[in-house]
Amino acid sequence: MLARRGPLTHSSLLLQLRCQQRRRCVSTVQQMLKERQHCKCPPPLCQKPSFRGSIRSIHNKGIETQPLYFRNHKEELEPQPLDMDQPYPEITEDGYHTLSFYSFFSLTQDKVAAVRDRMQLEWSRDLGMVGRIYVCCEGINAQLSIPQENTRKLREWLESEAEFRGRIPRFNWAIEHRRAFKALHVRVRPLVATGGQLDMATLSHEPQYLDPEEWDSELRALQARNKADPQLQAPPLLIDMRNNYEARIGKFEGAVCPDVDTFRDEMNVVRGLCQGKAKSEPIYMYCTGGIRCSVAGAILRTEGYANVKTLRGGVVAYGRHVRGRADGEKSSLFRGKNFTFDKRLGETVTSQVVAECDQCGAPCDMFTNCANTSCNLLFIQCSACADKHHRTCGSAVCIDRAKMTHDELVKNRMPPIWDYRTRVHPERVFGRDWISRVEKLAVAKS
Repeated sequence: MLARRGPLTHSSLLLQLRCQQRRRCVSTVQQMLKERQHCKCPPPLCQKPSFRGSIRSIHNKGIETQPLYFRNHKEELEPQPLDMDQPYPEITEDGYHTLSFYSFFSLTQDKVAAVRDRMQLEWSRDLGMVGRIYVCCEGINAQLSIPQENTRKLREWLESEAEFRGRIPRFNWAIEHRRAFKALHVRVRPLVATGGQLDMATLSHEPQYLDPEEWDSELRALQARNKADPQLQAPPLLIDMRNNYEARIGKFEGAVCPDVDTFRDEMNVVRGLCQGKAKSEPIYMYCTGGIRCSVAGAILRTEGYANVKTLRGGVVAYGRHVRGRADGEKSSLFRGKNFTFDKRLGETVTSQVVAECDQCGAPCDMFTNCANTSCNLLFIQCSACADKHHRTCGSAVCIDRAKMTHDELVKNRMPPIWDYRTRVHPERVFGRDWISRVEKLAVAKS
């Protein structure tokens, strides 16, 4: 509760909010304003537009007056409000909320292992959570689904643990909610596969984060300027920091989508795109949930690029923004679906279908994995082809294995057919002789 020392006035209340770094719930402030016996200023003063704007700003931005995702404070931080993630999503069909969060802060190696073990046990046993959590000496990256009655308990857990207290920003709610993972896996591994060691000095150079509204506004202004005078200058870079297959089913208009399937390769392409441009020229980038752009933006800033702007919360946050607009998807600058690394394999941002089935060419934006787990090819498949090929890539080997029972699969184990780079490039697999190649590889590796 905010301290009530002397008359509660417009200026003194704002001062208290600033001094306490906005760590108290806005609802508490609003309730105090309703208590007329504690308010000595005339009622109109409490209704000043500047005052209401201050409260609205606190409500919209929460307590995030500190760096958004770089929380490497040496001192122990105060707990954040337990209701900071509200409003929660509506009640879902299967009772699960899907969300993500990430943060950069230092953990010693011995703490990393202890934190991993504690999360694996308590998040699964006590919170019923499923998901994929990466933790390392540089922080945490989490994508998860949790029973909706335990969502607030997750925030309570985070704010009660010294390693995480005050360090986890607001949850990034999914666009579409359901149980998106089979089980909980907490792993010690890099937050982003950069191919090298990230340090706190690099991560401290946060890029500029734009909320979806700001992102929309700036991109529209750039589009209008370039349309009015195409010869003015080359348009600023808008880079899709996701893998190439993610952009197949949806992307922002005018985005450059590098043909890569690892973050390390992406950074090499991005450096090439930036080469020759003024270090002060704006660079816009986006990804699924934001973490890849946080890392990429920090790297670019350490290399001298001063005007790196990223979409806060990624396509996930933008999708929620689109659904919350009065005109819906009509004014969306993103077209199609947002690819997700879970059982959903995508969530709808707009209804436009921008891809086609890899097997028959019909309009389609549904990713699937070949039902033969030894193949596990990631490709786009329409419902007609899924029925025709038994949800496989279509080879006789894969169809036969898709029909086997669990015991038969165990008895007839098969090693992986494809390496990772081939598995996510169906265009390298499908072709005139693709069925025979699958069968030959399967025989060779059996």
